Amino acid sequence: MAAQLIDLKKLNVQQLAKMKEQLFKEVSLIQDSLQSLKIAQKRYISSQEALESTKGRPSGTSMMIPLTKSMYAAGQLANPEHVTVCIGAGYYLKLEIDDAIQYFKRRVNFLVEQMENIQQVGIEKQKLQNVITEVLEIKVQQAQAENK
Repeated sequence: MAAQLIDLKKLNVQQLAKMKEQLFKEVSLIQDSLQSLKIAQKRYISSQEALESTKGRPSGTSMMIPLTKSMYAAGQLANPEHVTVCIGAGYYLKLEIDDAIQYFKRRVNFLVEQMENIQQVGIEKQKLQNVITEVLEIKVQQAQAENK
């Protein structure tokens, strides 16, 4: 779908206000999406660090296993060479510990790329929102001057 160019100076105050409001919603959604991606990134990094800390430990080592962000269960390391990794939607993979670490690194890199792309879109939307705000202020000032 090709982008359609609109001459903002030809729009009336109501149309500009509606565009400004729409862009505000889009920018807010982008910021929320970035925040969610940052949270996911932190979780992957935390998982990666947990795996790196267990690497090389002998079988039978007692440790606290994270069940959620704030809940842990006591456990023992049964097989220090393999771990089970949740890959989402209820699917799990049994991986060698180095492969699991690489999996989390790839996920972090993917998220960083996505955040950079979304951030760029957000910057463009913010610039457009600023331009619309300026044109809207000029239109309102002109309308006030005409009413005097």
